[in-house]
Amino acid sequence: MKRLSITLLLAALLMALGTQLAWCADKPEYIEIGLIGDFSGPYAPVVGPTRPGTLDAWQYLNDHEGGIQGVPVKPILKDMAGKVDVGQSQYNELVNMKPKPLFIDIYITPLAAALRQRFVEDNVVSFVPGAVESLYPLGNSYSYYCLYPEALAATLKWIKDNWKEKRNPKFGIITWDTGYGRAILTDEFFAYAKKIGVDIVDTQMFGIRDVDLSTQLMKLREKQPDYLITNSTASGPLAIKKGCREMGWNIPLINLAGGGWGTVNLDPPLFEGDLNALHVKSFDEVDDPSIKTVMKYFNENKRTQKDKSLFYLIAWQMALLEHKILNEVVKEHGWDGLNAANIKKAINKLHDYEPLNGITKMTFSDKRPMPSVIRVYKVTSGKLLPLTGFLEVPDLAPAQTK
Repeated sequence: MKRLSITLLLAALLMALGTQLAWCADKPEYIEIGLIGDFSGPYAPVVGPTRPGTLDAWQYLNDHEGGIQGVPVKPILKDMAGKVDVGQSQYNELVNMKPKPLFIDIYITPLAAALRQRFVEDNVVSFVPGAVESLYPLGNSYSYYCLYPEALAATLKWIKDNWKEKRNPKFGIITWDTGYGRAILTDEFFAYAKKIGVDIVDTQMFGIRDVDLSTQLMKLREKQPDYLITNSTASGPLAIKKGCREMGWNIPLINLAGGGWGTVNLDPPLFEGDLNALHVKSFDEVDDPSIKTVMKYFNENKRTQKDKSLFYLIAWQMALLEHKILNEVVKEHGWDGLNAANIKKAINKLHDYEPLNGITKMTFSDKRPMPSVIRVYKVTSGKLLPLTGFLEVPDLAPAQTK
């Protein structure tokens, strides 16, 4: 009996050793992750800081968290300069690498929509903006934040819940005539607005390079909204607010991911009192532990005011998320298991993940490929100060996707 026990123990040790050797056999020298964004075109004031944010976040994760099981991660950053055809060419370069990056993340809505089916065909997982056309039909695309109409709906619900007048609050929409700008204009959003008792009085569109919006603003002013809404970034909100100032029209503007510091810093007094719906903590919450960690690297790497943008924080969010996912896949499946199928399974199991002491909150599933929270911020003396904690957004995914 004693000899049998020793034999079984030795067999177990040999099996464990064999498993460990197999697990380590194909351990790579480094892991590459791809990212395509607009670092020099019309989205650059907001999206451009994705580049330094990504570098800073992976520096932290490689140096202090050991990368992926001791293997460092090297991000590959591509500037598509706001041009979809350039972004598609850059994607082809990345996907044809050997080995190809495990993630190829896209930070521009039209490009993400154009590549949505390619991610499936090429067996690549991508994190993309929260537009219906970027995510549905479901495939290998996930978002770093909720759908744009969901973020807007939650903001309007919060305004309605705190509304003091007997009449419904009234909102006018003025947004870019692009896939990104139109992403809020869904049937589900308008139905939700009607359901909660807010009035959308008019919708006006403008071009991504338009600077004179007097015609659209005059039409909106005639409808006497209490707030304006936009889904645009940098030059878009700037043109809206300059137009309002020239008309002597003091009306708050609600913006989503296109707002934040990258937009507000273009002319802080112009955006005073405006609302932003963002899914991460604020740079201006200086005592928050997650912001302290981020700012340590921001300052050590001599980042500047122009780098202070929502997408700098999103870059940290995505690095933290992908670090967790890749570590879990390797632990469960070994290095040979690093593939899109296993990565998706790990993402879909994530529930209420709050990385870096709660810089954001993320839950994913095979039915909902995006987080479901936002916070409402108010621009106050150039700072974005929270009016709420994390709010759950309504599910406004198109009916045909459910």
